[in-house]
Amino acid sequence: MALCLVPKLMKQESSESGPTGQSLDPQLERQVETIRNLVESYMRIVTKTTRDMVPKAIMMLIINNTKDFINGELLAHLYASGDQASMMEESADEAQKREEMLRMYHACKEALRIIGDVSMATFSTPVPPPVKNDWLSSGLDNPRLSPPSPGGPRKAAPQQQGSLGSMGAPAGRGPPPAPASARPAPAIPNRPGGGAAPPLPGGRPGGQALPAPLIPS
Repeated sequence: MALCLVPKLMKQESSESGPTGQSLDPQLERQVETIRNLVESYMRIVTKTTRDMVPKAIMMLIINNTKDFINGELLAHLYASGDQASMMEESADEAQKREEMLRMYHACKEALRIIGDVSMATFSTPVPPPVKNDWLSSGLDNPRLSPPSPGGPRKAAPQQQGSLGSMGAPAGRGPPPAPASARPAPAIPNRPGGGAAPPLPGGRPGGQALPAPLIPS
């Protein structure tokens, strides 16, 4: 009987609450909707934060436990696991690498010593001045020109006393005198109208003057 009465009571409660639920205040419905939205957003934030923090917390616990094991118990486990002499023995590969590194170190040290000796014994000399090759371009333009002498242009020698002048005469002497003529100067005829004869030049050889010219009648 009790089992049969329970569904009937539930049906009666649902039928009684149905009309009352539809007659709620609209303002109260809006408040309920707002609260439900806030709760849902809060739960989403909590879920996301939990998903982000749980893996990080697990990794932190693993790392901390591993660190404690390494600091406290790892060395004891290593010593108890095998022979300590065999564990501390150097392998053949490591010995070969060590020898190669030692040879390289000594070779570099010797090279640095040789470089230092060469640097101390080396003396630098100044670089000679550059050679002027301007005449090459001018010679290509005018092949008849000859290249200048290696010593540069020669200077003209200063004129000394007694050397020849520009005209071939001695520098300390004057121009040579005109040669004397053996023949007398020709007579100059008088012009029509008469007149005195022109004076004769003096200084003829022999000290004699020329005779007066004949005047035609």
